[in-house]
Amino acid sequence: MRRTVRTLAAIGAALAGLGLTTLPAAAQGSADGDRGEVIYTVERDDTLYGIADKYLVNDAAALELARHNRIRNPRRLPIARTLRIPNALLRFAEVELEVDSFSGPVTLDGAVPTVGTRLREGTLVRTGRNGFVTFGARQRFGGRISLPSNTSARLLRARRYVLGNRLDVDFQVTRGRATATSPRLEGEDRLRMRTPLAVTAVRGTEFRIAYDPEAGDVSLTEVTEGNVAVAAGGEERAAPAGFGIASSAAGVSAPEALLPSPGFEDPGAIQTGEALEFTLEPVSGATGYRVQLARDASFLDVINEQLTGDVTARFDGLDNGRYFVRARAISASGLEGLSDAYSFRRKRLGVAAEAGPAGDDDSYRFAWRGAGDGASSYAFQLWRDGEQAMMLVDEIGLSTTAIALSNLSAGRYKWRVAIAQGDEEEGLLKVWGPAQVLVVTE
Repeated sequence: MRRTVRTLAAIGAALAGLGLTTLPAAAQGSADGDRGEVIYTVERDDTLYGIADKYLVNDAAALELARHNRIRNPRRLPIARTLRIPNALLRFAEVELEVDSFSGPVTLDGAVPTVGTRLREGTLVRTGRNGFVTFGARQRFGGRISLPSNTSARLLRARRYVLGNRLDVDFQVTRGRATATSPRLEGEDRLRMRTPLAVTAVRGTEFRIAYDPEAGDVSLTEVTEGNVAVAAGGEERAAPAGFGIASSAAGVSAPEALLPSPGFEDPGAIQTGEALEFTLEPVSGATGYRVQLARDASFLDVINEQLTGDVTARFDGLDNGRYFVRARAISASGLEGLSDAYSFRRKRLGVAAEAGPAGDDDSYRFAWRGAGDGASSYAFQLWRDGEQAMMLVDEIGLSTTAIALSNLSAGRYKWRVAIAQGDEEEGLLKVWGPAQVLVVTE
């Protein structure tokens, strides 16, 4: 009690010196996200110190709270009066955002993370070309934030206040893009994602934000689930799922319907080539597409992406395994549309071949080398150009990597080689190399 008496006396003296009087109650209800305050309704037996002892960071915060609300007598607070308490005065526990997955160039304050690395308030996150990272929260929030390539972002705040057990997460993207998922916001919980131009506030939703200072002074918000409110330039608009908003210093655009998900031509085809290739079905109104590869269907573990101005996307080689691909159409405003995830299998299997004289005038040697893991056999075909239905040579089940032919009459021939492997899912998997031309002269 001795500490209580001294603190109350000090606060009372300070307030008396200021000559403050009690103001009428402010607005009732929940957290004021714009002003960074929470509204607290005084209960029976509440005192200023009692509120400070339970909810504020220290004794000095009680004096600041009194000044902020023009309270004269800290011992007597009218029941049902509302107090505006700045978030900066509230006691809190840090929300533990951790690295769930990452690939490629990713740094946190310049250091390369590991899975499980904590993301602290104020930390600068950077992803480079083909760098991707997803952060997950372990507490009741259970949300996730994912950053793709070429993004700079900072965690401004990640707290759970003692007062009301209220969540407060604030994340800023200064360049690039971010996807946020917040499945379990309750009561006065708050998740805000911002760019230098706009603030997006959400409750139980999934959405993306983007900002590129070199591409124009525009901030983008794309909603894939739930609803968000976007504020910029003194204006605010709501956007439901399936819509996006472009914001600038001048204000907020009307919600724009997001373009539909592009389809793929044969998305489940086994990717056996040295590079992975995907062909999209065009979407009306699209100016380009973003195509992404991931290890999981939720695209939390993204491993590569490509922006393309046409309907083809080509990626460098990938280890064997099962992966997922998705694409988003980009509108003229820069908003990226909806997407569906497709599963595909990567199994490298191919053959490179060449032909040349076999050492005498009328013999030719055809040699090849296979690419792929596992025991392989080969097939060889040769025919006169334009007469593929009438094979001159058609060998299968070859274990050697070369064949010699002689007595080929003058003319233009085509030939090709296939590699074949037994596969648990497909049975026999067979891939033909490209047909090549051989011209035999007299």
